[in-house]
Amino acid sequence: MTDGNEHKLLEMKLRPIWEEIERAREECRSFLEKLGAPDETADALCMIASEILENAIKYGYFTSETQEFTFKIEAGKDGMLVQAWSPLPTAGIVENLRRLDSIIQWIRSFQSPFQAYLERLKLVAGQPLEDNESGLGLIRIAYEGEAILDFYVNEDDILYVSALQPKFDKEQVVVK
Repeated sequence: MTDGNEHKLLEMKLRPIWEEIERAREECRSFLEKLGAPDETADALCMIASEILENAIKYGYFTSETQEFTFKIEAGKDGMLVQAWSPLPTAGIVENLRRLDSIIQWIRSFQSPFQAYLERLKLVAGQPLEDNESGLGLIRIAYEGEAILDFYVNEDDILYVSALQPKFDKEQVVVK
């Protein structure tokens, strides 16, 4: 007997290569269509998934391209939760986590994610062209995706990053 909850969860194992992000976006879009998510909501959630996965690949510590990490998107009572788990290097964890924490705290220091987004755009506009990092990914999740960011590291040095979009109306979820 099933209670329909298996249709409210998309779980994937991904390899740490950029092409996997597009595969996850396609699966995410299909999953959200099956749930009956409006296009605007699906667009926002797929963007959130892409940004979280890009960070998981960029900052995760993978020993090969075949090593997998977990990605989930789940409809729950509090909204839609997008999650990724990626391994961290044994060295440099503290520095990476401080940077991640400082970015999230910086976003939260503004009255609204929109203000943080504008401030970051000003900073990016002043960066040299050869600077590859805009630092906009997490801010886009908060502002454009209207999601709440969180993270922790477990005892196995696995970084968990999540974004909860509370606007996703669980009453709209229709299992087809």
